[in-house]
Amino acid sequence: MRQGLVVMPVSGRLAVFLLAAVAEAVTIRLLTYETEQFSCSNVSVFALCRLMRTLPLSVFLMCLAVVLMNIFVPRFWRNYLHLTKTAPPRSLFPAALHLLGLALLLAPLWRFTLPQLEAQFSQAAPLFLAGAALAFLGAALWLLPWRAWKQWLFGNDALLPLAAAGFFLLPLVVEAAGWLWGENRVLTRLTFEAVALVLSLAGTAVSSLPGDRIIGLNDFAVRIATGCSGAEGMALVTVFMGIYALLARGTLRMGPYWAALFPLAVGLSWLLNVLRIAVLIWLGANVSPQLAVDGFHSYAGWLLFSLLAFGVLAIVHNMDFFHERTAGPAARTGPPLAADPLFARIVPFILFMISGTLTPLIWETPADGYPLRVAVMLLGLALFWPALKTFKWQAGPLDWLTGCAVAALWLWTAPEAAAAAAAAGAPDPFWIACRFLGTVLLVPVIEELFFRAYVLERIAGGPAAAPWRALAGLAVSSLLFAALHDRWLAGALAGAAFGLLYLRSRRPGGAVQAHMLANAVIAAAALAAGDFGLI
Repeated sequence: MRQGLVVMPVSGRLAVFLLAAVAEAVTIRLLTYETEQFSCSNVSVFALCRLMRTLPLSVFLMCLAVVLMNIFVPRFWRNYLHLTKTAPPRSLFPAALHLLGLALLLAPLWRFTLPQLEAQFSQAAPLFLAGAALAFLGAALWLLPWRAWKQWLFGNDALLPLAAAGFFLLPLVVEAAGWLWGENRVLTRLTFEAVALVLSLAGTAVSSLPGDRIIGLNDFAVRIATGCSGAEGMALVTVFMGIYALLARGTLRMGPYWAALFPLAVGLSWLLNVLRIAVLIWLGANVSPQLAVDGFHSYAGWLLFSLLAFGVLAIVHNMDFFHERTAGPAARTGPPLAADPLFARIVPFILFMISGTLTPLIWETPADGYPLRVAVMLLGLALFWPALKTFKWQAGPLDWLTGCAVAALWLWTAPEAAAAAAAAGAPDPFWIACRFLGTVLLVPVIEELFFRAYVLERIAGGPAAAPWRALAGLAVSSLLFAALHDRWLAGALAGAAFGLLYLRSRRPGGAVQAHMLANAVIAAAALAAGDFGLI
């Protein structure tokens, strides 16, 4: 072997890359954290300073996108492994190039104090940018040679480079588009003017202070703040449409979907937000100020935007115009929405989560609205009954024993404070029946289909996939499952147990029945103790 060439397994190169990236990112963040001595708002080139501060986040998101794409599209990972095996041994040049870039990047921080750097930032900026470029290039060449990168990124299709570029540009786009929202920004002012127009068209006498963005009727007035601009709804619609595009990318016509439907959906979300604000102001002036205030401070807006997104996606899924047709006059042959196993795993869970945001709008004590949540869960499962009938629901003794163990763990870790709920008195029989129906029968089906049959399955891949993918899927699905429960540790352990049952058979039946049995035991204990805080 020629001197200066390095032969290192792919796992070693990735480990070195990750350790170096984390250490350098933490170092740069600590050295450039805004203090009283340095702030981008005080430098002569504010935009450039802010842009450079987002670069570490952009690089991190780009790397995250590449990692996620390799998890969800296994052929990318297989292609990468193939290229690393066929690539010639690499020299130490990439490492030297990276260290040179890092030295240039940190040189101004060694040369100037923070007040001096603030005053001379325009002179130091070229060193920052050159150092960042060289450091990034060296790190990339450390993982793959230049020709191998070109082959990996562009050898199959544009999905991987587009995802990487999109995630890289996301913080930059948010930073550059900041003028749209915020105090006295375009979108906030536009929302204020639109609300005033809607109220005036309704024939009401509107009082407003445009400079402070205060608008009202009679004695009730509100201030149109940043949170009322509609940006959150537009972002939510964007996320939902992006997820659908990823799931349906095999048949979806991306041109009409993004060029025509996406702007229309975003515009509708903003108009819906304007109407929501106008209606709440009218309610505050004519019905109940407290009701209007609660409406502003609740999740009603998120609920409306979610319903809009679901409506748009339902139309897309059932319109042949947005999907590629098969050869000949017949339309696409994909299953209808109700028979689609993929959507049967996801949509009932989303409806279940939305129901949790709806009950606080109606009941002072959200738990009192659990019968409504049961109705929403039943609706979600009924909509996808044709798809649910295709799943394998069988289970065995090991699944049932696991369910009992999870119940014992949950009861053993129950906080003593929960016992105080017994003093509040037992709910009425109808509520208890609904709670048992939802807890024992409905929630296990919905949660297991989403967390295990979708999240875990998507990350783990097929039975022949690399073992680390199954471990990653088990960890991610268990942590997400734990996030829904007050007791994170017990929730994570329960999620891991259900996940192992799913990986054992790759069918949801075992995990679902274990979850049902665990919840049934816990519900019985709650009923016996009169402590419904356990469930």
